Order: sequence, then structure tokens, then C-alpha cells
Amino acid sequence: MPYAVTLPLHAEATARIRQMWCALAEHAGADDAIRLGYVPHITLAVLPDDTPVSEVEKAVSLAVGDWTAFSVVLAGFGVFPGTPPVVWAVPVVTAALLARHALLCAALGSFGIHPHYHPGHWVPHVTLSQESPSSARAIEVVTSMWDGPIITRLEKVELVRFLPVTVLRSHPLKPEE
Repeated sequence: MPYAVTLPLHAEATARIRQMWCALAEHAGADDAIRLGYVPHITLAVLPDDTPVSEVEKAVSLAVGDWTAFSVVLAGFGVFPGTPPVVWAVPVVTAALLARHALLCAALGSFGIHPHYHPGHWVPHVTLSQESPSSARAIEVVTSMWDGPIITRLEKVELVRFLPVTVLRSHPLKPEE
């Protein structure tokens, strides 16, 4: 089972994304996000299943130890083409988000980060569906629910193992000053 380092969304944003997940399950045949059994999040890195977890835990702790909580805005939707396509909520990419990602990747680089998560290749996103038979239908469902940008706080970093998702370590971020 591989590992991931994530930024879980705050409660209000989580509730809005979960509503979309439920609508996608009901109206687009895509219940994969619900079945994942984990909160809506932005994944910063994915590591192979043979990664020495105790070393990763130390590296993550050191990398995020000085991070403060910060906000992101989910501003719309995107699609990663494929079979099936991945439908996702688009966070506004900020210097703060990219800088944190780069710092974490520098700390984890020797562990074999999945190429999609390398700086310069990473596309920040909150997955809404990976199994909808139709991206058009999934986009139709989520846009019908859209009532404007979702502003969320990112207040912790988690190291998880998947599937099933198990939180191995949760690092609260320092409050903003």
C-alpha cells in the first residue's frame, strides 16, 4: 500500500465537497470518493509502498514543523482526461501553496515521489470523482450545485497509507500570527 502526504480541508469546505460527492454518487454513478473513507484534501506527495515509513514520518515532521495554517480558494472544476476521467475542484495556485509543496518534496525526494507530484509537474486538486462513466455528467452534477468559490483553511498535514486510508500521523499547523 502506498503512502500520501495530504492537506485535509477545513470542516465547512469538507461539508460542501461531501455534498458534491453524494450528488455524484446519486446522479453520476460515481461513489468512489465516498468509498475512499477519507476527508476531502489536497495531496502533496505520493510515495511507493516500500517506503520506510518511520523515515518518512521524520522527514514530514521536519519539513512541516514551521508551517502555519493558510487558506486556499477552490475556484472551479477541472478534468484529468483518461478512462475514466478524473473530475476535481481547482484550488487557486498561490506562491504559499507552491512553496510548501516544494519544501516537502525536497525533504521527501530520496523516497521516490510519484512523478505527478514533483514540483513543476504537480497540479493541486481536490478529487471529486475518479470513476464516473461520464466526465460531462459529473461536471453537470457539480456545476448545478456550485454557488461560488469555496474558501477553506488548511490547518494540518497528514501522512496516510492507502487503500484503505489509514492516518499514520497528523501534524497540526501553527496558527497564523
